[in-house]
Amino acid sequence: MMITGGYIVVGADDNGQPTGDVDHLELFDPATLHAKLAKYLGRPFEIRSATHDYHGQSYALVYAVPHLDGFCVFERDGSYQDGKGQITVFRAGDVFARHGTRSERWNQRDIPMIKQRLQADADRTRDQHAEALSLLRGVPPQLGGSGLWLAMAVVPEYRVADAPFLSPDAAQQFLRDWQLAQVPIEGFSQGTATYRQPGGVVITNQSAHRDPPHWWRLGLYDAGEAVGAHVLTHEIARNPLTDDRQWYGLPEVVHDGLTIPARRDQVEIHLLTLLDVLTDHAARVGAGGTTLIMVSLLAPSSRSWSSVALVNELVDDSGQRQGWRLASARSHQVLDAAVGVPAACRVRLSDMRNPSARLRAAYRLTAELLAIFGIDQPSMLTAEGAVNPDGVAIDHDQLVFQHARHLGLPIDPVSPAERRQRYENKIRAAKEELRQR
Repeated sequence: MMITGGYIVVGADDNGQPTGDVDHLELFDPATLHAKLAKYLGRPFEIRSATHDYHGQSYALVYAVPHLDGFCVFERDGSYQDGKGQITVFRAGDVFARHGTRSERWNQRDIPMIKQRLQADADRTRDQHAEALSLLRGVPPQLGGSGLWLAMAVVPEYRVADAPFLSPDAAQQFLRDWQLAQVPIEGFSQGTATYRQPGGVVITNQSAHRDPPHWWRLGLYDAGEAVGAHVLTHEIARNPLTDDRQWYGLPEVVHDGLTIPARRDQVEIHLLTLLDVLTDHAARVGAGGTTLIMVSLLAPSSRSWSSVALVNELVDDSGQRQGWRLASARSHQVLDAAVGVPAACRVRLSDMRNPSARLRAAYRLTAELLAIFGIDQPSMLTAEGAVNPDGVAIDHDQLVFQHARHLGLPIDPVSPAERRQRYENKIRAAKEELRQR
């Protein structure tokens, strides 16, 4: 019983019916019972006992606490004398396990259960917050180059005991299966470097040009932990979504040569994508329980800049791009105030199979991250587990809208062009109403 822990009720039968008062209740005193067992069991072990009176009958309750080593070994033979001679029930060196309602000598099938219980005990004492911070802090030296990155760590409560090694080929196959199932707009190229490292597999997307060196990096670990990062901006002068070397139309406060700009909508879409792929990996390898998800902005190297700004693109009524503006009055922050500040939430890993639950988790994390820049809430994600139709219509590239449709998120099946037209009609109607007033 010390393999998994369990109770013995003295004074009731297997159906819970009373069998009469218990004789010699004083023998169930914890000190007395422990001393009797210590004749046969090696220390340390823990046994708890108590006596009770219920509906006029006495009972004794004994609890065998799970052993710290996973199982308990008898140190002496256990024998008793009957009329025909001495009966030996167990011998020194024996280990017993519960098989249904019977106590029998252990066998090979008991070992996986023991290992799983020990792993669960270890998991309960883990500091998920410290583990997530450690995963995030290990990312910047591995990114190469410079720029501003969005990073996420996923640490499940229950890891996989004796997790098999994840091979580089299996990791790539996981990524292909994920993309086939989700068809995300923000996809991962298969022309990637994939290799084993201690604990798991790293998949790094290398761009075709020498600079910038990487677009994203995923660390998929055997027991279910995962960490990922996606670039927001590689350098001050390069727009990450276009071939332009310049961010045309940046406000003067951002175009100072010391501020690296990042698109606000990219924070939302990359965060949702990382959450989706990293929790999917954790669930597929068999991890479970309450999972900690932590995000942070990272800067592998910031020698050429000292400030960060989140910006929105300006688009006129005809759909023409008119440059950029700060996403809020406080979205221009010094480096130390914006980078390396973690935001975290806890979710049930099993809930992340539900698109709305993923969206709600992404909303909470995005809202906390955007609050660093004085932004009240995400523009495209809602707390109710849906996508804001006006928010997705504002952005010229419609990334979140398309991503949401492919993920099966609850949003009307309206094309980006039609949704854009609806939004512009609402704006024109509001302007006309204002003029009439």
